[in-house]
Amino acid sequence: MFTLLSASIVLLSSCLDTEEKIVINKDNSGVYSLTMDMGRFLKMMNQMGKSKDSGTKKPQQKDSIIYFKSFVDTSTRLTQQEKEMLKDGSVHVKVDEIANAMKFVISVPFKNIQDLPYLRENYMKAIDKLNIKDPLSNKEKKEGEENNEEQMHSEMSSGSSSIIPAQDSYTFTAAPGKLSNKFIDKATFEKKVESDSSLQMMKQLTAMMGELTYKTTIVLPKPVKHYKGNNPSVSADKKTIVFKNNLSNLLKKPESLEFELDY
Repeated sequence: MFTLLSASIVLLSSCLDTEEKIVINKDNSGVYSLTMDMGRFLKMMNQMGKSKDSGTKKPQQKDSIIYFKSFVDTSTRLTQQEKEMLKDGSVHVKVDEIANAMKFVISVPFKNIQDLPYLRENYMKAIDKLNIKDPLSNKEKKEGEENNEEQMHSEMSSGSSSIIPAQDSYTFTAAPGKLSNKFIDKATFEKKVESDSSLQMMKQLTAMMGELTYKTTIVLPKPVKHYKGNNPSVSADKKTIVFKNNLSNLLKKPESLEFELDY
């Protein structure tokens, strides 16, 4: 079976709603989290499978939290920097097939906001190195095991190791009082989008299932002074800013994923 990240990437290639959330504390520490809501995907799969199962398959229900620490402590594949990044992280898996609910929440704390760019760029790749069994299966893949699934995952990861298409076409920066995500390379973006097979699948499924939505939520320790981004909304106390997007808009206008704020 695929590892946790592999499963997430496969499902990402289907239809889901994603929220990237950054919570910053007064001391510049915080938590980076990614929520992937795959309810629409599960509903589609349940509808497709009804005739095959004929009501014999027992609906799956799961609500569990997997903490990375024990896997980090025994891993021989992670660098020391990756271990430090993931040691206090976790993933919350909630599945209820009866209610067509399926959600993954990956949470990774950071000690200093200046660590956030590295975390955001590398945490999914690092998680993929952990020996974590698929949370929707009882099988486990041994660390370093090579098989066809590994090769398939490697191919998918080369284009989709992030929830953002062609993430290396953007530069994310973080410092006390300031965050920004800048679009820098249109040529690279267009080339990677064209060659990313999983992204092409997403585009096809969007036509059938509706838009894949993407949201960035930032929670600040004090009111925002200035902000700019796609479809912004701000809380009454000006400490929570949300930027909203969808796949079709992102592919037509990749700069729509840009944002910046000062606080």
